[in-house]
Amino acid sequence: MIVYLASHSIPLAVVTTLACSLLLQVVYFGSVLFLTWRSSCDCRAGERAEHFGRARKLDSSQRIFMR
Repeated sequence: MIVYLASHSIPLAVVTTLACSLLLQVVYFGSVLFLTWRSSCDCRAGERAEHFGRARKLDSSQRIFMR
């Protein structure tokens, strides 16, 4: 409505509306991809931390056997 009131042109209002809709869809899709990528990175970081935690437990148990 604002574009139509400013320009008094229905075709310009339709084109502007479609362009804005397309831009919003692209930004939404990009944000979903980013959040999916970030989530997978966090998951892998947790797996690495869990792996190092297990290694630390093994090291402490090996020290007991060495004494």
